[in-house]
Amino acid sequence: MIKKVAAFMKRHQMLPENGHILAGVSGGADSVCLFRLLLRLREEMGFTLSVVHVEHGIRGEESLMDMEFVRRLASSHGIAFSSYACLAPRLAKERGISLEEAGREARYEAFAAESARFGDGARVALAHHMEDNAETVLFHMCRGSGMAGIAGIAPVRGNIIRPLLCVTRAEIEDFLRREGQPFRTDATNADVAYTRNRIRGRVMPELTRVNQKAAQHIARLSREAAELSAYLGERAEEALRERVTLRADGTILFWAEGLLEYPSALLTRMMLELIAKACGRKKDISRDHADALLDLALGGTGRRLSLPYGITAVKGYGTLTLGALGTGGGTEGFSFMAPAGASEYDIRVPNGTFFCRILENHKKDVNFPKNRYTKWFDCDRIKNRLSFRVREPGDYFVLDAQGRRQKLKEYWINEKVPKEERGEIPLVADGSHILWAVGHRISEYYKISQRTMRILEVRFMEEDR
Repeated sequence: MIKKVAAFMKRHQMLPENGHILAGVSGGADSVCLFRLLLRLREEMGFTLSVVHVEHGIRGEESLMDMEFVRRLASSHGIAFSSYACLAPRLAKERGISLEEAGREARYEAFAAESARFGDGARVALAHHMEDNAETVLFHMCRGSGMAGIAGIAPVRGNIIRPLLCVTRAEIEDFLRREGQPFRTDATNADVAYTRNRIRGRVMPELTRVNQKAAQHIARLSREAAELSAYLGERAEEALRERVTLRADGTILFWAEGLLEYPSALLTRMMLELIAKACGRKKDISRDHADALLDLALGGTGRRLSLPYGITAVKGYGTLTLGALGTGGGTEGFSFMAPAGASEYDIRVPNGTFFCRILENHKKDVNFPKNRYTKWFDCDRIKNRLSFRVREPGDYFVLDAQGRRQKLKEYWINEKVPKEERGEIPLVADGSHILWAVGHRISEYYKISQRTMRILEVRFMEEDR
């Protein structure tokens, strides 16, 4: 185990000479194993070691006991210990994200703050192992990720290193048992309300029954995907350098002639990288966006396409121009469809993101809170694939249980919504029937009742401008 982890760290060049490692230790089996391994390797590999722990403010006294356990563990080996406290539930509410995401963001912010104290030679070691990587690959596959998503968890990303990606959970538990090392157990890890826990607790055991080495085989696939993705990325960058011109106004001009000379896989990657250049980031850019941009590039002149982060692509004579939407930053004209058959998905629109999930087996006695930016609907009353868009002619609400309708235009007038704002308000629509005008009302027709079996939860988080 120790030799395997040491070889893995050397192969991936996880440490600079005379570097420092901050071990992120929660108190669970994986992170405690990581700490004990790094203790054994620090002299051989020539690094110094300290421990950082993040307390999320979720599990009360039990969480504080975790922190004390880690403090004593570090102290017993003469290792410096730092702790960071956050209120993940409040953070989730403030940022409009899930509790799981809030905890992750809090951890990485703490790691960044702590590593800054040690300068460029510091690395943050996290305890992700082979099954964690397999779960991530499956999670990304289910969400529709492309090659980069299937590549899974990177062994090294920036100053983050993951020395345990080469070992299984069984190896970790065996190592701790042989070392006689206790650890803490977090009960929330068994809560299948969290997507990753469902994959861990339900999907992975079934795959292991199909093949005992399922996690190892997925790890091999992710390694090959990472290598292929890196190669395609290099080739795509080479091709884009010959075709992209950055204009003085910040827009991008892309020469679209002769695109079909490239292999299909490379074309897709070129479109993904082109969108990322225009948006300034890769997060939430999907294969669907790349396919739509390629269709635009191969289509007729004058067509337009709305992309994430307020970017529009316009087809010219043999060119594509990509840049920010109009001078006023408006969002007029966007429209995105929900993926067919998905029970949990995100829809990025120019001024924010819709987070959607279907809740099965609705309990009749549950009361849903009033929330301006999260709404719940009777899923089985939706007739078409939902669209996430701005206004269109013929849009309407149902006002009451008798089915009386009101045109969206009339609603805007009655509510005294300024004309210049009406074309920017995101809508959730079932055909021309508006489920929800974000920040305003929902349609009576889709409200939850005693007969509701499945609920669609829709949360909107506005993009910072």
